[in-house]
Amino acid sequence: MAERLKNLLLAFLLLMMGVLLVLTFMLGIQGSHGGRRLLQSLEENDEFTSSGAACMVAYPEKMTFSGENGLFLAQDAQQYELLYQQAEPLWQEALGSAGSLQPLTENDYLVLLQPPVVLLQYHAAQPLYLLRAWGGSHNLGQDVEVIGLALTAREEQVILLATDRNGGRWKAETAASLADLESLCSDLPQSNSQFAGAHAVLQGDEVLTRQVGEYALMSCTAPELARRGELSETIQSLFGMNPYLTKVYPNADGSLVYVESHSTISLSPEGDFTYSGEGIPLEITAVGEIDRQAEICMQIYELLSHLWEQAGASGQLSLERVQFEGTRGTLCFDLHLNGRFVERSSGYWATATVEDGVITGVSAALRQLDETGSTPLLPLYHAAATLRQGKGSLRVRLLEQPDGLLQPQVCFVTEE
Repeated sequence: MAERLKNLLLAFLLLMMGVLLVLTFMLGIQGSHGGRRLLQSLEENDEFTSSGAACMVAYPEKMTFSGENGLFLAQDAQQYELLYQQAEPLWQEALGSAGSLQPLTENDYLVLLQPPVVLLQYHAAQPLYLLRAWGGSHNLGQDVEVIGLALTAREEQVILLATDRNGGRWKAETAASLADLESLCSDLPQSNSQFAGAHAVLQGDEVLTRQVGEYALMSCTAPELARRGELSETIQSLFGMNPYLTKVYPNADGSLVYVESHSTISLSPEGDFTYSGEGIPLEITAVGEIDRQAEICMQIYELLSHLWEQAGASGQLSLERVQFEGTRGTLCFDLHLNGRFVERSSGYWATATVEDGVITGVSAALRQLDETGSTPLLPLYHAAATLRQGKGSLRVRLLEQPDGLLQPQVCFVTEE
């Protein structure tokens, strides 16, 4: 009897092994809707899966700290990266715990900007619900677009200050650590900046450097995969395509076109990447409209960040514009590199469209940026003295030139 049970068990195990082998084979040849998660690679030992964790979708263009030594603006890549890493946990805590926004007068806002202060000013107005989602909040609250955020202290509590895209000022109480805020602002390098204060063109909290700065010149070339003319299996799988079933065609303009089922990817010799097809389903779990939009934005950002990494492209994408109309949305991204934003001569660095929770199109300018020299620029304080009319802000940005170089320039950025 025992021998018979042993034989039956052995037969059952052999049967299950055969079933698993068949299932593995079937999954291996399925196309874009074969049950793989959004960010799953087909390459061995190189698997991507959507982490589900909150990730930041926008980098601040100006990051300023105010302490006993005065105002300090992070100006080079090392300063920016170090200070950002130190400040990020506090920002997440503050954004995630912030209460509802209350309006402030301009004078009250400026009075609150007393040390200790951490001030972030963005490249473009950002939906506050996205920044709160990045902070881990489950109560995304008001649909306000903000161009600047600050943390300051009042009555032993950390206060969040916000500036909307129209210049309106707001405040909210938070549960962030006052000790952490004070620590961030206590050991700053020597002051290198000042507030614009009473200026005819600039807002009072515009941060102006007082010293001549040395800024990197950059070259802009195609990344290695574009020069090789080869799209990796990992990138194909990121966009729901099975590399073992993909057909590759050369185009008349020198581009390579990858086709699998109803999905198509094109890669030009310059590094221009486009995807179109039946779509890549996102794993949306949120119910409310704003919560769904936040989840969509963060998953698209994660996908594009993986594309950037796998392609060997330079910099980090940063959200420039997001627009939802019903179930259809468009996200546009600019590029942040070493504490600076890089402006293309036309278009965005990446764009994605989504409909009913499915990514239907992606375009990206994949580029390798390398430092080729440096150039000095006058302080922003001197540039501010030349402004006579208009309303805007002063920023140092890398501008694309006709010869492919990226030139640092002081830009007067006006409101839309």
